[in-house]
Amino acid sequence: MEQVYINDKTKFGPVTLCESKNQNKYGTMYYLPKKIELITTEFIENYHVFHSENGKIYLCIDSGSQMGVALQKLQEALTREKGFTFKPNKKSLYIRMIDVQEANLPRFQNLLISVNVYGVFLQTSSNTAFLQYELTAFKTSPRIDFEPLTANENANDNAVFP
Repeated sequence: MEQVYINDKTKFGPVTLCESKNQNKYGTMYYLPKKIELITTEFIENYHVFHSENGKIYLCIDSGSQMGVALQKLQEALTREKGFTFKPNKKSLYIRMIDVQEANLPRFQNLLISVNVYGVFLQTSSNTAFLQYELTAFKTSPRIDFEPLTANENANDNAVFP
């Protein structure tokens, strides 16, 4: 597995895909022989969990976030190299997660995430490709630092401003 810590200079070179032997009537699944683990280096502040009608759970983040931009760059690389056509990005990015991750995901925190990109699904009916990925890990930290600041040792009031 290739770990990629995302930054502004992250680029995706040649991407190797292999066609899966087990297919279904809806399309063709391609997998990455060497999975890519994308890891954010900038905090995500706005996120929520979405439950789909079929019982799947998704972490929802802004598609303009560091992870959203990296996945877009990967899609562009696949379009250039393999000729896939992806749907245009929406406002939110939905990252598949499991119920244990949801139970442990705190609210109102700064969030760093790791996403495993494992393949591309090509839908036969529309010839549209979908990148396949899932949340593998996350790390949180409080948005607010509760350590008191001391601006002046001689200050008598309890209000402290940096």
